[in-house]
Amino acid sequence: MNRLATVIALCGLALGGALSTHRGPDQEHAPAVTVGVVTAVVDGDTVRVKDREERDLGRIRLLGVNAPELAHDDISAQCWGKQAHARLAELTPVGATVRLVLDPTQADRDAHGRLLRYVLIDDVDVQHLLLAEGQARAFWPKGPGLQAGSYLEAAQQAEHDQRGLWAACTNRKDTP
Repeated sequence: MNRLATVIALCGLALGGALSTHRGPDQEHAPAVTVGVVTAVVDGDTVRVKDREERDLGRIRLLGVNAPELAHDDISAQCWGKQAHARLAELTPVGATVRLVLDPTQADRDAHGRLLRYVLIDDVDVQHLLLAEGQARAFWPKGPGLQAGSYLEAAQQAEHDQRGLWAACTNRKDTP
């Protein structure tokens, strides 16, 4: 395992442990966690999930990241949109069990009605991995969230190392 993969795995384990606690009477400020199953990967920063009772939770917007857009409606695809979508589909394939973690510093839903959550699969923080690989940029709708420090560091390192969209997308106006 290379150094980056080791660091990412360790960060994922640390975040997974820190965010795996369910709320209880003695843990009012612990993050709320929902376990679900991926039913679709919409784009590079959105998945659809159903809960354990098979209820559709709808679209889940990965909190803390903004991936380039795929073509839709009258909007052209952004540079690296297809690659970001493909990578998220590899990380969170249909049928995969994920943990969705609420960040109490952020809104529950975005302007499009999507739930805003950290997504963990097999104790790996999906957003951190996407940022470290250069699949997305860091993004917080309501100011820095709980993971802002590590996410920004991962994104800055990816940009510095010219990984993913940072190497491929020379026209910065064509990315999120």
